[in-house]
Amino acid sequence: METKLVKIGNSFGIRIPKSLIQQYDLSNDIEIDPTENGILIKSKKKARAGWNEQLATAIQQGHQPDDELLEGFTDEVTDKEWQW
Repeated sequence: METKLVKIGNSFGIRIPKSLIQQYDLSNDIEIDPTENGILIKSKKKARAGWNEQLATAIQQGHQPDDELLEGFTDEVTDKEWQW
């Protein structure tokens, strides 16, 4: 893919096609890393990053996330009519 640098004040920017922004889940906050072959542009933080580790830690500490999430919420239809 080819694009051009665009003058923005005293700096320059690049136009990134919408399809690439969506494909790589880019947002306003990105990281730019210099590499041997050029510049790597990536999302600063992935959605839900670290959730698996946090869940594992919570379970090790004795928490039952699903039970805690639903605690106190009942529904008469669910309690009486729903069959599992």
